[in-house]
Amino acid sequence: MKKLISFTIKSDFGMFKKPDINDKIFITYNIIPKTYVFGILGAIMGYEGYAQNRDKTKMPEFYEKLKDIRVAIAPSDKNGGILKKEFILFNNTCNGETKNITEQTLVNPAYDIYIEIDEEHELLKRLKAKEAEFLPYMGKNEFSLSWDNFHEHAVFEKVEQKEQFKVLTIIPKDENFVLKNSGHKEKTTNYFYLFERLPIDWNDNPRQYKYQEFLYTNAVFKSSESLKSIGSVGELFESDKGIICLF
Repeated sequence: MKKLISFTIKSDFGMFKKPDINDKIFITYNIIPKTYVFGILGAIMGYEGYAQNRDKTKMPEFYEKLKDIRVAIAPSDKNGGILKKEFILFNNTCNGETKNITEQTLVNPAYDIYIEIDEEHELLKRLKAKEAEFLPYMGKNEFSLSWDNFHEHAVFEKVEQKEQFKVLTIIPKDENFVLKNSGHKEKTTNYFYLFERLPIDWNDNPRQYKYQEFLYTNAVFKSSESLKSIGSVGELFESDKGIICLF
């Protein structure tokens, strides 16, 4: 039987490197991608990662074991999903040559993670007990992370019809999604909208990321019909904390 759990991951620093950068400046995503969440869960379970993967024609063990798990993600900081960042300069020595590399780093990143999981899965037990086989990290192995606020949700129901509601987590957005007129306006409320293109999976051949556009907002949606187009990627669910989007 499937159930919904949630927990908060946090670290002093984090870095989720974007691949579309030059060779001297590395930029990070604001929101942790699903692919990185799988890496964290894999470390907790002790699954092999990229470094241990001897057969490069196959995906690492953590992906094969976790790829069917659906997640929902939200920045734990409520500042519109925009986390504080700093640029750090590194001296990288390779083959006797020293290069200066600038890396954008998240400061005190924290995310609320929701997972749809079988109630007998060992991962659920480890998350609840705060036990990990390998040390999980926030994008880079020098940025170790911890988690707390573990919660097993009593409410876990698919949203069929809903009016005047917010979505707590990031929402997949496709070309059919129209932001205009989708939200309920209130003069006393300051709404924010964060759009970010994030990796959500891998293509088999060639081995590259699959990307998805996401929206994170505190806006009130008029109707669940305005989010109907997300159905090919995600689904809305009621939880103990509010409405989330699993993908």
